[in-house]
Amino acid sequence: MLESLVVLALIALLAGMASQLLRPPSARMRLEAATRGFCATLRATRSRAIVTNGEAAVIIDLFAKTYASPVGGVGKLPADAQIALDIANTQRLSERTGAITFFPDGGSTGGDMVLQTPEARATISINWLTGEAKCALG
Repeated sequence: MLESLVVLALIALLAGMASQLLRPPSARMRLEAATRGFCATLRATRSRAIVTNGEAAVIIDLFAKTYASPVGGVGKLPADAQIALDIANTQRLSERTGAITFFPDGGSTGGDMVLQTPEARATISINWLTGEAKCALG
């Protein structure tokens, strides 16, 4: 009898864990993870520009919803996110791509990016003077 109760308890525990693992993450969690990854890439790219004493850029593809950096490779932004990118005209590489360039002194070309999903919103601001990236979820 006791063994049967232990087996039932284990089955209930495993079923509860399986339901959590099979459920896809929420849109808010996907946006938060993508924002943190993008901000980490911005900070690493700035550090690379300072350490190598050369320019380094993060390229953002608005249609593919990806970004690329010499330090982080290619990263993905949420497929369901609307992206607004406000950067200098000289950093617009095409209608669909733009860049944020970091300089050896730590500065950057600066810019702002907003990622919007129906459930959440993230704002990323890069200061042109210091190159500091601030990321906020709202």
